[in-house]
Amino acid sequence: MKPIDLFITSYLRPEFTQKTLEYLKERTKYPYRTFLIDNGGNEHLKDKVDFYIGMSKNVGIMSAWNIALELAESEYFITSDNDIYVPDLTVGAPVPISGFPCWLERMVEFMDKYLDYGAISLHPHVIIGNVSEDPTDPEDVKEVDHCGAVMRIMRTEVVRSVGGWEKVIRPQRNGEEKWISSKIREAGYKVGRTTRIRAYHPFGGEKGNWGYPKEITPEMQGHNPDLKDYVKQFDNQDAYDKKTWLPL
Repeated sequence: MKPIDLFITSYLRPEFTQKTLEYLKERTKYPYRTFLIDNGGNEHLKDKVDFYIGMSKNVGIMSAWNIALELAESEYFITSDNDIYVPDLTVGAPVPISGFPCWLERMVEFMDKYLDYGAISLHPHVIIGNVSEDPTDPEDVKEVDHCGAVMRIMRTEVVRSVGGWEKVIRPQRNGEEKWISSKIREAGYKVGRTTRIRAYHPFGGEKGNWGYPKEITPEMQGHNPDLKDYVKQFDNQDAYDKKTWLPL
């Protein structure tokens, strides 16, 4: 099996980046290569990844993903935010652990099986302001208008054929997922989310503000400021760890 190139873009919040990398190491059996595109604040983690790309300034998410597209060598590549904790599919599994695939094995399987999909992301444990997929749905993947960088697996040549992301340098998110998803759909492919494989997305815990310092406002992050207190109720990593598995 050829390794999947997995790109994480970070800006500040090193504790999230570190936990993301730890979960990847603990819970991924399929071969992969990690690339950390660091927009600042995570330099001390360079030895925790296979390739570290440190930016001299915050160039934003779209520029980071265009760098990832240039570097990707695998048939599929993954783009992810630095606050996505992958699941352990063996927790609560009704079959022996040795016979259970890891999350990345399943994602590669989906891309091999569903040839009409250009990109598929993991389902975050909570979706705020949108409709969550039904975990009892028999379909592995549900088509959506756009899928975010939640360990999002993409067809490398398809993304290259549409020109990648918008050629801009700005720190705000500016809907990168809507941009690239629309391009992929225009090329004749679907984009989707997994129904039963769910990643944990921390909201900042006691610190709040999605883990950023106060001077980085929710608007600058691409988040709704009216939700900054509401989302705290969904910060329960322990419960997630105990319940995350792939229903059969």
